[in-house]
Amino acid sequence: MKSDSETKNLIAELAKWSQKKTIAQIWWRDDDVSHPTSKLDWMLKTIDSLEFKPLLAAIPNLSSRELAKALETCGLPIAVHGLSHLNYEPADSRKSEFGLSRKFYDVKQDLIQAKTQLSNIFGDSVVDCFVPPWNRFREDIIPYLPELGFSGFSSFGRKSSKAHESNLKWFNTHVDVIDWRNTRHFIGRNAIISQITDNLRHQRTRSGTSEPVGILTHHLNMIESDWEELRNIFIVLKKNNAVRFVDPLELFH
Repeated sequence: MKSDSETKNLIAELAKWSQKKTIAQIWWRDDDVSHPTSKLDWMLKTIDSLEFKPLLAAIPNLSSRELAKALETCGLPIAVHGLSHLNYEPADSRKSEFGLSRKFYDVKQDLIQAKTQLSNIFGDSVVDCFVPPWNRFREDIIPYLPELGFSGFSSFGRKSSKAHESNLKWFNTHVDVIDWRNTRHFIGRNAIISQITDNLRHQRTRSGTSEPVGILTHHLNMIESDWEELRNIFIVLKKNNAVRFVDPLELFH
């Protein structure tokens, strides 16, 4: 991978981690897993070449035994990504499958069904982690997640204040490789590296305990060349002694 200003900034930031004798932890989540496709194959090829495992957030009502068969030799952990990935909010509101427009009882029943259904398909590959569609959810459900079978939670960006009130293993993603507001396509190498660097700088300079920086992909919105670019970024990180790739099972098992 050629050297450029963004890569140099990333390497310079990691050098500061080395000076502090600390390790920057990176983890990866891929959302909207549902069917075996060529786009899924491109991601699996990238995983094999890197030996870097993502957490796959699968949609129970769209998943099948065929998908389970395609993934059975990969050893990848599966998280519950909603039930059907349907929006129940009004047209003028932000999309959510588990928002305030729904009855609390219905939300709880869907979560129970989602966990059971996904476990029936993927068996022991399913981890007790809930990933809300669109990374949005009603916060009053959080205290009830353990009794519904969930010990882990993952969304995007800064943690909710409720995270500190729960006993959930809560690890968010921070770098989304898709531009959802405009093109709905891959944001490109420079933008990804810049966001990784910014998040690492924030982790290093803020007070308190650091958390792994999460990379979020949506393989259905990516083409083969996108994976080559992302793979090259991961290689830069992997070669750096200040970086450790974190297996999702360390976080959510």
